[in-house]
Amino acid sequence: MTDSNNLSRRRFLQATGGAAAAAAIAGCTGDDGDGDGGNDGNQSGGGGRQGTQVGENYLQLINSTMTTLDPIKATDTASGRVIQQLFDGLTNYPNGDIAAEALLAEDYQTSEDFTTYTFNIKQGVKYHDGSEVTAQDFIYSFERLAQSSNSRRQYFILDSLGVKHETQTVTNDDGEEEEQYKPGSLALNAPDDYTLEMELETPFASTIPMLAYSSFAVIPEGIVGDIEGYDGQMKHQEFATKNPIGCGPFEFRKWQTNTEAILDKYGDYHGEAAKVDGVRWQIIEDADASYSYARNKNADAFAIPTAKYNPNNLNVENTDEKGREVGTYDLDGTTVDYVGVATINTFYIAFNQKNVDEPAVRKAAAYALNQKTAIDQVFKGRGEGAYHFTPPNIYPDGAKAYDQHAKNNYPYGYNETQLDKARQVMEEAGYSESNRYQLTFTTYEDPSWQQIGQILRDQLASAYIDMQLEEAPFATLLQRGREGNLQAYSLGWIMDWPAPDNFLQNLVPELTVTSQEGGAKGAYVDWQGTEASRRAQQAWERIANNPEPTDQAEAARNEAYVQMEEANWQDVVLLPVYHRMDQLFNYQWVDMPKFGGGGFSRMKLNTTTLGDRN
Repeated sequence: MTDSNNLSRRRFLQATGGAAAAAAIAGCTGDDGDGDGGNDGNQSGGGGRQGTQVGENYLQLINSTMTTLDPIKATDTASGRVIQQLFDGLTNYPNGDIAAEALLAEDYQTSEDFTTYTFNIKQGVKYHDGSEVTAQDFIYSFERLAQSSNSRRQYFILDSLGVKHETQTVTNDDGEEEEQYKPGSLALNAPDDYTLEMELETPFASTIPMLAYSSFAVIPEGIVGDIEGYDGQMKHQEFATKNPIGCGPFEFRKWQTNTEAILDKYGDYHGEAAKVDGVRWQIIEDADASYSYARNKNADAFAIPTAKYNPNNLNVENTDEKGREVGTYDLDGTTVDYVGVATINTFYIAFNQKNVDEPAVRKAAAYALNQKTAIDQVFKGRGEGAYHFTPPNIYPDGAKAYDQHAKNNYPYGYNETQLDKARQVMEEAGYSESNRYQLTFTTYEDPSWQQIGQILRDQLASAYIDMQLEEAPFATLLQRGREGNLQAYSLGWIMDWPAPDNFLQNLVPELTVTSQEGGAKGAYVDWQGTEASRRAQQAWERIANNPEPTDQAEAARNEAYVQMEEANWQDVVLLPVYHRMDQLFNYQWVDMPKFGGGGFSRMKLNTTTLGDRN
């Protein structure tokens, strides 16, 4: 059995966290997975700009429905896009790239055993209210992340990052005793105003990238009184919706639910001052309305729903050294600029092993699925077929190793459908025309996944499997999944931090058990009791026992990551389908840096410039 401390600090998600992270993905997938689709049924006819009129030098964008502007509470991508502009942390993904760099930390040092980090905080950084950022503010902000009832990312600091802390026994609402975080026990220290010391339970190789996540953003000490020892300068609701105070390149002006969010340039920003006067997001839910709004030149940069996307209108002029496509797109006779980036994500079909206890059924589905067909026919070429759960750009030894391993070892046909083998494996398991298997495939409400389901349903009919398709609201699907009430379902995962363990946490067998309190904390697959699940568990133990940021430990982890992928191949509890390419289009009056593998939502907009829109 894995050491419980090592395992817990990388465990998949607490119940709320799992739902939240997946919801962020689904929100980006929508009517065919395109990011900046919005959220407002009031957009009848689409295209007309509604809400506050701002100056010509305001960047105009589209967003989905936001839930909060509190960094520790936000779990949806829509909120994250705005939070990224309001708040800064110790490190940052510059332009959404996956190589984290120092931001409010001028530099840092680590102890020889990689458990203690000392950050030197940039001096003279001012919040939007004029107060100065100090190391004590970070202690307060991280304490909120760990103990506030408003926090939805406790596991980030307590488990994934694994800051040393104490627990205490409390009685929950059901009268049962449980261990919870002891407030004020984080191993954080501020020797002076500009030095922050942080001690981890064990080393964690992704510490610096993890701290770039917006949940670790700094806010003024005591501004919200939702943790022990602080009465707060304002109520949480005011901070989270009307007066979020950060030190990012933009400051808050307005947020009207289902209509708009507006930020203004912060003139005293510690970094490069914004070149635009502000940013305004129109909130639109309907994909058609979002497309009409952008097509009518109300948005400067935007995504195009797959249903409206025509790959024949795309002209890729070059691919840069980071694999980003750059070119133009013909938008109804208007040439717009285009950037396409293979962001770090995986979309998949999952099988609950308890409910689909016949391995032949899961293998037959893998034989039937042609990932290339799914990309070409359903997603119009906007991505790559997936054969591993770990995306290519963070796969051990890189994308070439990903492709080579898949081409040489994937058991179910690389870029091909093998219905003869699907029938064979089912016949060997005793199935026939007179003995057919009944399978229900549940997707969240998305036409692309229903189309994938239709293709598989038609193919598997010849392999003695009768597949029924159903759709469920996203929250319903998650709840049923956690409770073990699904057979097969569709979901996706985008990175919290850019390392394979962030993805492969989903496949830790003991975390996939849906009967545990709160439901499965990994994928909802009840993966246990098989030779392959034991191999996956052993591989995860090796990952957990080699956490150091050293070449030797990385080599051990990389080998174990591949072992987990191959164990999943053997049992097919997660069937990878595709890695989505995120596409951003902008009118040619916009000069915007290209975003990286972390995605456009992690990109700060202070270096974007606007020309004449006429």
